[in-house]
Amino acid sequence: MARLNFLGFVTSQGKMNKTIKVRILQKKFDKKVQKHFLQKKDYLVHDEGNICREGDLVRIEQTRPLSARKFFAVAEIKKNKGQQFATYQKEAKLKVSNEETEKSKILQQSRDLLDKNVNESLYNDLSNIKILRTKESLSEEEIEQINKIKEKYNINNDVSEINNNKNKELFTTSMDNLTNKIESLSIDLKITTLLNNLLNDESKFEIINEISNKLEIKPDTKKNIKKNLIRKYLKSAPSDELEKLGLSI
Repeated sequence: MARLNFLGFVTSQGKMNKTIKVRILQKKFDKKVQKHFLQKKDYLVHDEGNICREGDLVRIEQTRPLSARKFFAVAEIKKNKGQQFATYQKEAKLKVSNEETEKSKILQQSRDLLDKNVNESLYNDLSNIKILRTKESLSEEEIEQINKIKEKYNINNDVSEINNNKNKELFTTSMDNLTNKIESLSIDLKITTLLNNLLNDESKFEIINEISNKLEIKPDTKKNIKKNLIRKYLKSAPSDELEKLGLSI
């Protein structure tokens, strides 16, 4: 008696050792509706070498019962589509991973360049303000320069008239506020840079753990909350305490 042979697609692979699931489609005729339709049936099939992949078109052949539900084995792989897809999927994942790594590098370079430019801009503005505030009288160009800096940091009073003593007092107060604001921004930028270096450098995880213990931060604390708490600590901690941790701002 001839053995049963079917053609089908592998629908599941890798969940059981040397066993795959193959779906067979057969055309049946329904007498009630007088119509042909496709009937699908799944078989557990023995795959001795674990070589079949999902999507492969295989020919299966009836064998002696190999288990309670398995009495077919792979006789031939007609189309190796599953293996081709697995190779493509692997290459696609590798390509996406390389692209993400490249994008991360570009983003980090952009951030570093931006931080550097912002830091230089803050330093230059602060230096210019310190020089201009010491002068008794300012030229129109210098007044325009100060007004641009004030507009840049959202301080909206005009310094075009500083002739009398009252206006000079207002000008001095305004320059103090502007200087303090620029210095505060500069410190915030340094703290942000330091914090990012601590969080991204594996060799400095011990410092993060030591700070977390001081602040009694629990292991299940959310990352953004933990980051904000450490930022506040770096901003308010005394310089000698930071030096003990090997940090400086």
